[in-house]
Amino acid sequence: MNINTYIDTLGIRCECDSKYQRDSLFSRLINFLREKKIVAIKYNEKRSNKYYQVTDLLFANRKLATINKGYYKNENNILNPDYYYININFYGLKRYNIEKDDASILLIKLITAFLNTKKIHFILIELDIAMDIESKIENILALCTRRSPNVNYYQLGNTDIKGKNIQDNKGTYYIEKFNSYKQKKNAMSRAYLYNKRYKELSKFKRDIGCDITRFELKLQKRYFVNNEYTGGSIYKAMEKYSVLWFENMKQKELFIEQYNKVKTSRKRRKRLDIALENNNVVLLTPNLNNVSSFLREIDSITFNSKGNFKYVKHENYLYCQSKFNRKY
Repeated sequence: MNINTYIDTLGIRCECDSKYQRDSLFSRLINFLREKKIVAIKYNEKRSNKYYQVTDLLFANRKLATINKGYYKNENNILNPDYYYININFYGLKRYNIEKDDASILLIKLITAFLNTKKIHFILIELDIAMDIESKIENILALCTRRSPNVNYYQLGNTDIKGKNIQDNKGTYYIEKFNSYKQKKNAMSRAYLYNKRYKELSKFKRDIGCDITRFELKLQKRYFVNNEYTGGSIYKAMEKYSVLWFENMKQKELFIEQYNKVKTSRKRRKRLDIALENNNVVLLTPNLNNVSSFLREIDSITFNSKGNFKYVKHENYLYCQSKFNRKY
């Protein structure tokens, strides 16, 4: 069974001191991308308003990223109440479409190398970590074994004890249960399990050719406000969750039934430990080295005098000097 770990969505922000600085940076970015001729650039009128203007970056009529000019009144800052920024969001970096996936990675490198070379600071505002498993979703179970206070969680399984559907989303199982869009948006992190093959077929009419089940952890803006960025901080966020593979469906159903009965984190972890000791389930482990090395790369990549990418060696990279740690 192959298990691969990727970054699937990445969001960065450049904070600006004024409207002029923001608009100037936006123009320089757009002109730079026009010179590179990697993507088509299209203003998204439907998603834009006077506070937030969205520009889509398209490749073969598919959206790879957006560059967004934003503004709001920061009432907590009396000296500088007007807050201007640019958000750059990269979407769907791993869709199993080689041409599109390569274009996404190249676009990230070009934009971050441009910002780093020009010494323009940027911070992380969103990071989706995808753990892809070559397996049918029926054999996979994802759960949070270290639950956060004041967060509700879905029961495991498809139905409750009364036979009612727990979740309505076909091929997708959410871990955290949010009662409103605002609650979901303000969460530090959230996770879900879904059928990647089904999603690509239903959304893009394209078969990736094999069964892929994806566990995805979304680290949102509040996470990066409250946590310093290190390789260890990403690992701790993933460590809250366990992704399991069952060969025997009866053993999976029995585990779900027993797990749903217990009410404390300690007892839930005990249930999991017993299942692992009895070899009823396999605990799948993500390889976060790919994630850390890619983030380290875009945090430090620049252009050399010939316009080629210049990389910082692993041993010369210092997390304490990362731009990702710059506070809001």
